[in-house]
Amino acid sequence: RFGLELLSPDPPAAPAPFCQPQSAGCWHGAMVGKEVAMIFPMFEGVMFISAYMPHMIAVLIVLATIVRKPFRICVVVLPILTFGLLCALAIQESRWHAEAEGYDMTQPSLREALEDYIASGKGSLEEILEGKKYPPVFGKIELMRYLNTWLGKSVFHDTDQDADYLPEAYNKGDDWFEATLADPMVYTGALYAGSNETVWSAQQKKLEFIAYSLDVKKGDKALEIGCGWGRLSNYLASKGAKVTGVTMSTDQQAYAKRMSQQLGNSENVDIVLKNFFDLDLPDKSFNVISSVEMAEHVGIRNYNKFLRKVHRLLADDGTFYLQVAGLPRGYASGYNHYEDLVWGLFMDEHVFPGADASCPMGWVVTHLEQAGFEVQSVHNMGYHYSQTLAHWLKNWEASKDTIVKAYGERSWRRWRVFLAWSVRISRRGGSTVQWITATKSGQESARIAAQNRLAPGIFQLPEPKPLPT
Repeated sequence: RFGLELLSPDPPAAPAPFCQPQSAGCWHGAMVGKEVAMIFPMFEGVMFISAYMPHMIAVLIVLATIVRKPFRICVVVLPILTFGLLCALAIQESRWHAEAEGYDMTQPSLREALEDYIASGKGSLEEILEGKKYPPVFGKIELMRYLNTWLGKSVFHDTDQDADYLPEAYNKGDDWFEATLADPMVYTGALYAGSNETVWSAQQKKLEFIAYSLDVKKGDKALEIGCGWGRLSNYLASKGAKVTGVTMSTDQQAYAKRMSQQLGNSENVDIVLKNFFDLDLPDKSFNVISSVEMAEHVGIRNYNKFLRKVHRLLADDGTFYLQVAGLPRGYASGYNHYEDLVWGLFMDEHVFPGADASCPMGWVVTHLEQAGFEVQSVHNMGYHYSQTLAHWLKNWEASKDTIVKAYGERSWRRWRVFLAWSVRISRRGGSTVQWITATKSGQESARIAAQNRLAPGIFQLPEPKPLPT
């Protein structure tokens, strides 16, 4: 089973990245013997357009008013033509790359094959994803999703639209997520020290790493932005902190409150149903702040606004822990980045609508620095996320009968595709998860303490403990 195989340290052999001489359609001979590589780094362009589209429109309006009349048509048409050419390049280049990697170009695309599997259940999901049969091309489905939905909502992403998207993503039902996440109910990447980890033991290591990175102490005031079902909030409370957890999901709030009550933390854990941007609290209210795989939802347009608010709420000697997923920019040679984009648009449609700020590590670190933070530690944990997803896939497959009875087989298959495809993508590097610890820039005592604490080899993995109930 491909999901379980991923729990071993040895991933499947990567497909050959080179064009074959007999591949006549491979860049019409120009790429014969050369590595697959994007002419233009597409996701870099996607991020730029999302961040600066309003600025570009403003510049075009100004130029159109100041250039001579005969040239105004060029000012308007040239950017549109350039954008159209990039879309056409994505479609054609993705086909060249798939052919160069040996995919059968007479077959349906990977996305089409997966949608057919979701609808009908025909075929082997493992074969569709790993069999190198269905080409991962950027086609009509992806272009229409990008133009009709993703582009507009990323360029004009406002904080109010999160109130629509987040409940859609997280109010699926407790039974749905219990069938995925099992008892820990932690919907974020874990920390694996070997192949014998359980879901809980790996998540316990991650929770302890976060608490250690934050240096949370008794009496600290802690804020968890995007608290999910409450496990981390309660873990920080077990260290003596008084925790405020923020969520926009009514299901999560109810579950987290029950968990806090069961664990005896009701007095120290307050789960708030609110948009973080609407949270009205005094400056420097918290000693530690965490955001664990939530910042993707704030949007590229609002990322600086989000981080500046975190900075404002954090005490001067406090610590911020940010765990966030991201796609690569598109600069690799010998690697097909188009499957990353095809997967990302599938995720946008079926799993995490509105999570357009899934950006590379360098982009995230730059925005942290621009918001007034100094990054003290960064870990790239994409393969650990792949292992986490493999565990979730195992849980999901074991819960098939229960989920099918409640939600139908099509819904079960769609979620299975999400989990299995994400195992592959995060294993290959098409998506990763960054674990980042930061303090306020210029705060000498905080940076010294963080650097001493987070120096290589200092953190010790915790002894396994039973899941608190």
